Amino acid sequence: MQAPLHRASFTNFNLEAFFKIASSYKVLVFLRFFIAIVGGYAFTSAGIALLSVVLPIAKQDAVLFSVSVSILIYAVVFIYAFSVKSLKTVWISILLSTGLFIGILAVLKGWL
Repeated sequence: MQAPLHRASFTNFNLEAFFKIASSYKVLVFLRFFIAIVGGYAFTSAGIALLSVVLPIAKQDAVLFSVSVSILIYAVVFIYAFSVKSLKTVWISILLSTGLFIGILAVLKGWL
């Protein structure tokens, strides 16, 4: 004999409980790690791409210097993601500065 199937009702969705879970400590730490890893990578790659374009040295030397500095930049962004008190500030600052770097790079390279 088969047990009856029960379907969960979505009309009883508790929005307050959802926000309580979303603001829990574990979720906030996960979001900081996510912006530190993924956002830090995007910030670092956009930063070194821009740096290698604007440095007034030979192209090969600019790229090698930028790649060498990228380890320091990534570490600083990772530390920054955990040192700022407001998670919203971290997300906004990293994403806006990454977008700014990409925008400047696009203007300098003539992509726009």
